[in-house]
Amino acid sequence: MFPLLTSADPDQLAARARSALSCPAAASMVIKGTEHLFGGDDLGLQDRAGVPTLVCRTGSVVEQAGRARQKALLRIISGVVEEDGTTESVVLAGKLGTPRPCCDPSMSAVAIEPTIIMLIRTQADGSTRQYRVPTALFTSPAHALNQGYLRRCTEHLNECHDAELRQAVSLCTATPGPRLIGAALHDLSPTGVEVRWVDVDGAHLRRVDFDAPAATPDELAAALRDHLHAGLC
Repeated sequence: MFPLLTSADPDQLAARARSALSCPAAASMVIKGTEHLFGGDDLGLQDRAGVPTLVCRTGSVVEQAGRARQKALLRIISGVVEEDGTTESVVLAGKLGTPRPCCDPSMSAVAIEPTIIMLIRTQADGSTRQYRVPTALFTSPAHALNQGYLRRCTEHLNECHDAELRQAVSLCTATPGPRLIGAALHDLSPTGVEVRWVDVDGAHLRRVDFDAPAATPDELAAALRDHLHAGLC
């Protein structure tokens, strides 16, 4: 969850727009007047170092549009909500890049080269405000560990690494495995993470601070492995 936005600082706006790309609640795209919805196995959206990247079927309409370097309009609804319930969305206009192969030969990656990025904030009463986001700040490596990325990373760890988290808690707290009911991470940041667990005695939490703040996704992953479990990724 985001803290309240206190100013229209360009760097803050870029961080929020990047967060929407890293953790979209929903997204759609228009190419030559036709809307394409994301979801399923046919069309996905990824944040690749600040570049909005479409993952689509090779030979699909989207892949062919990339080969023709057509223009696209992308709209993303952020999965991160502000403390007062304000929601944010990003509208991004740009030209599609030349398709590149993916690990799966049936899929292609098509980047969007943004020329205009707008952040739209919708408050609980329905009122909206629009902000222009500088493209250079949007793609800055400084926003790699944005709130959306951290949230998506936490969800992945809790959903896919339950066994590793249980083992980490058991070793760190000397709690025998049979007494441990569940474990999860919360409030992940570049400087540390909160570990929560439940055992037969009740609920507990402990803050784990990293040796140094992480600046990149690779550094964050390494810190989690060093301080919790080598199997986390």
